[in-house]
Amino acid sequence: MIHGMLHGWGWLGGLHRRWDWTNGCIAVTNAEMQEIWVKVPDGTPIKIKGTS
Repeated sequence: MIHGMLHGWGWLGGLHRRWDWTNGCIAVTNAEMQEIWVKVPDGTPIKIKGTS
């Protein structure tokens, strides 16, 4: 799942990237999540590619 920050935790912004708290999800800032909702239709396949 791709998700933003929990309600009330948005003030963390990009700080949430400093540790892995997602249990396998892709976490983005709430602003980034809003941009994804606007630009990407529901049901769009997502391919995750490793960096190594």
